[in-house]
Amino acid sequence: MKLSRETWHAITILSQLARLPVGTVLDSWTLSESLSIPHPFVSKILQKLKAASILRAHRGASRGYSLARQANDISLREIAESIEGRELFKRCIFSSEHCSNAKPCALHEEWALVRPRLQEELDALSLAEVAKRKSRGSKR
Repeated sequence: MKLSRETWHAITILSQLARLPVGTVLDSWTLSESLSIPHPFVSKILQKLKAASILRAHRGASRGYSLARQANDISLREIAESIEGRELFKRCIFSSEHCSNAKPCALHEEWALVRPRLQEELDALSLAEVAKRKSRGSKR
């Protein structure tokens, strides 16, 4: 289970929105420029986050995106699964293409033990907490 650069950018985009006053709407171009992420990549990420009901799209004069819920109600697991897919925690972290219950890799059973704890940790970690850490400059 390797998280992609797309997931990292999604967390960065959402953290930016979480640090702003509630209800702030930003357009994709502003997010792209302020975070130095290519616009087509930002647009793709925003669509996935909207489809997962993490973001709300706004039309009209104040066109753009805002958080659909409070940042403390959005978990890191929800963000990761919105980008990577719901199968994220079912894939093996060591050999995702070749590992299955029928043909397990050498660490298959260990991953099965660790996976639920990782899911719990990511469920417990909110976007609000990540945004606070990012604003303090924390590398965690």
